[in-house]
Amino acid sequence: MNPWTRGVAAATAALAAVLPPAGCAVHAEHRSRPTADGTTVHTVDPAAVPGTTAVTRVEQDATRRLYAAYPRIPGADPLTRRLAAAVGEAIRHFAADTADSAPLPGGGTPELNVQWSLTAASDQVVGVRLVTWQFLGSSGGESRQTFWYDVATRAVHASADLVNGRDGLGALAEHVRDRLGSRANPAQVRADAQTFPSLAFNEAGDLVAEFSDYTVAPGSAGRVAVAVDRAAHDPMLSAFGRRARDAALTVRPHPALMSGDPASRPSPPRVDCARAKCVALTFDDGPSAYTREMLRAFAVHRARATFFVVGDNAAADPGLLRQAATAGHEIGNHTQSHRDLTRLPTMQINSDVQRTQDVLRGALGWCPTLLRPPYGATNSTVAGVAKSLDLVQVLWNVDSQDWREREAKAVADRVVRQARPGAVILLHDGHKPTADAMPDVLKRLAGQGYTFVTVTELMGGRTVPLGGQYSG
Repeated sequence: MNPWTRGVAAATAALAAVLPPAGCAVHAEHRSRPTADGTTVHTVDPAAVPGTTAVTRVEQDATRRLYAAYPRIPGADPLTRRLAAAVGEAIRHFAADTADSAPLPGGGTPELNVQWSLTAASDQVVGVRLVTWQFLGSSGGESRQTFWYDVATRAVHASADLVNGRDGLGALAEHVRDRLGSRANPAQVRADAQTFPSLAFNEAGDLVAEFSDYTVAPGSAGRVAVAVDRAAHDPMLSAFGRRARDAALTVRPHPALMSGDPASRPSPPRVDCARAKCVALTFDDGPSAYTREMLRAFAVHRARATFFVVGDNAAADPGLLRQAATAGHEIGNHTQSHRDLTRLPTMQINSDVQRTQDVLRGALGWCPTLLRPPYGATNSTVAGVAKSLDLVQVLWNVDSQDWREREAKAVADRVVRQARPGAVILLHDGHKPTADAMPDVLKRLAGQGYTFVTVTELMGGRTVPLGGQYSG
């Protein structure tokens, strides 16, 4: 049995039933929730693949906002490189489109967001779906790509490789044109690979072809996708496509996020920051491949921090969340997809925040009480959702802008220079120079008499109303 097989088998062997604590909202696991929409792509909990971590890119200033993430899956380096290239291309296009500092039509700050999910995860085939959303004022929308990885040959396949050559593409295009309906233009569906960048399977095993906005329909049509039932699509599939379908439909126990004991809730504040020289180091967008390295640095210096995690990334490594919480660090909610919440309707804001609460409850045994809205963007609607979910919004009063730096020393120098008693310092644990800078930051600030505390400890006896804001 190869390491991949052993890892997947170990992760999927155990089941655990976890009762939620009182006061913590309970929702069914969103990845496996039944749906009436036949074009919903089947996804796999990333915890099914041990060692999966998220790679993130972030920018947030007055000129543009960028969050992009993709998975790094052990033993699948060619897939990681392909995903990195796809994300890099999206970022380059976005940077070119926003190079002009002129105000956007309709106002607002340009935003790029790349999310990922697993469409299959077996010892034979892995599928990764990227959804890229951008806001450019009067223009913008979503694009979708799904990549498929052959574990045996270490080859990365585009979605079009699921069907059998030109004949398969022709048959697929014909079926899709017949099923598009009035929202789209069937003439835009051509029998070529570029037309089908995202092919996957739904829970029933139907082949789902989904299209990027503006490719086969106007942007106002929203997401356009067609499900082709198994009997119709089976003759179209290539040999690899059949293996991919089998991998997507492999019946596996739901991975036990609670395979160990739940982490204890954070203890009450142990430091009186009215007397001590306190600073709260806060890290957004993880967990990442560098988070464990940072936890080791904090352990050496007996320091605590607060990690505001993205739900999609947190779901990939629940054990890391438990490790951080057990070590005394605080875990906060940074939403599921890292979208600017002020651009979303109330129902979507609620879903984005609640889904991450569900992930964290499953990993930790309790729900966080802190929410950091992505980019610090908030309004009365966001505050109302936070209040309804018993959350306090946490912003910051020191922005390290660590994502701009390529050297650890530059990150450390900037953090140490800006630190002050009572500061809530914004950092990002998915940025390697930041991880490399932490030992130096901790040593230098400790030498200045600082105590490193969680946000809750820094708040001390202050009463912040639910839905309200705290920034240090």
